[in-house]
Amino acid sequence: MAQPHGTRIGRRTAGWAVAAVVTCQLMLMVDGVIVTVALPSIRADLGLGTVGLSWVVSAYALSFAGLLLVSGRLGTLFGPRRVLLTGVAVFVVASAVGGVAPTGELLIGARAVQGVGAALAGPAVMVLLVANTEQGRERLRAMAWFIIASSAGSSIGLIAGGVLTVTLGWRWVMLVNVPIGALVVVATLAFVRESGRSRGTLDIPGAVTSALAMVALVYGLSRAAQSSWGDPQVLVALAVAVIALLAIPAVESRSAHPVVQLRLLRGSKGAIPYAGMLLLPAMMIGFFTFSVLYLQDVRGYDALETGLVYLPWGVSVIIGAKVVPALIERIGEQGTVALGVLVGVAGALAFAVLAAGAPLWLGVLLPCFVIGFAPALYFTPASARVMADAGPEDSGAAAGLFQSLQQLGGAVGVATLTTVYAGRADAGAGSALETAMVAGAGFGAVLLLLVLLTPAFPRRSRPSPVAQEAPVHAAD
Repeated sequence: MAQPHGTRIGRRTAGWAVAAVVTCQLMLMVDGVIVTVALPSIRADLGLGTVGLSWVVSAYALSFAGLLLVSGRLGTLFGPRRVLLTGVAVFVVASAVGGVAPTGELLIGARAVQGVGAALAGPAVMVLLVANTEQGRERLRAMAWFIIASSAGSSIGLIAGGVLTVTLGWRWVMLVNVPIGALVVVATLAFVRESGRSRGTLDIPGAVTSALAMVALVYGLSRAAQSSWGDPQVLVALAVAVIALLAIPAVESRSAHPVVQLRLLRGSKGAIPYAGMLLLPAMMIGFFTFSVLYLQDVRGYDALETGLVYLPWGVSVIIGAKVVPALIERIGEQGTVALGVLVGVAGALAFAVLAAGAPLWLGVLLPCFVIGFAPALYFTPASARVMADAGPEDSGAAAGLFQSLQQLGGAVGVATLTTVYAGRADAGAGSALETAMVAGAGFGAVLLLLVLLTPAFPRRSRPSPVAQEAPVHAAD
């Protein structure tokens, strides 16, 4: 609950607060993929065609990505705790409607509203983690749990989706959010303290322009992955996205309280951590997508068996998050994030090269275990650095930009690797999938060069936001 300004945050209260907002993050991440396993059952029950089924997934992704930047600003204006509670309430109601939807059209609409709720809650999670923890190891542990929830959410979603669909039916992949969301609301009201708010107004032109840019980009890239880059809808969407992106600096320069804080990206020290939020998800989600196809199309696994293969991924994410503080103290931020990207690239390449001929443990399980260290070792210090450099005034904008780039990175990775796959399709599914995964490692290689060749992450020259011990206080 809210405490007077200037008081220290109780350890027990902070622990429950972190548990509440991390559970919220896990729920949002799981929901992004849990429906995919149930698509055949949805098709049989509601009679949706291929296009309709794609919109069951895309409706959530588009509304989620399109409103993240705007919701970061809303959290700054109205308080991230209020915005998170509103977002979770919208998400829960939409989940309930989707779970009982009698038609495919209503289900797609519910998924879009779910995305709105997720977008409202998403940036607030990061801001509230900062506001409810003391700076230093406690905050790093909180950020580590945030990364675990974000990174392991996909594999958990696949497994949970398979189990729920087989045992209770596809409707429970939606209805399961109702009790979880209700628990998040109760715990947030009881334990999560509000962060500070700033005065100002919502930048409507910036909100519209940024939302248009994100929706058009994600839609265009997703459509390109489904059809081709020459598709008229792809060309129109990408043209709209480019125009909107070019307009953002001009629009935001006229606003006293811009939605997109361009100063966050000035210089390599500011831009490179955000670039990693784009490039690493492009590699990771691209790998995840095409390795799933490899396991199902080449090895013949069903959805549940495929999900279980990624359990080593989840284990290494947790281990990586635990060792991050010690790594930063020993080799610094730059060394830690570089190591994370390096092992991610190595794991993706090992899967692509070894999966076909090696035993399961060596060609599939071990690479999945190795690549799981990448998000923990990169995102944990990077997210702490981003939030520390942004400061209280820009924390909502930084969190919104952080998560928007993650969503965009996934779309970029899938669209790009789909093109690579299509170019190798004549060589057979196995060869094409292997080539796509090798190409995906290129995103990580670019990020590794940026980390090593720029001063974006300090070696030991300036204090790490995850190593300082001075307390931070959140205003009511």
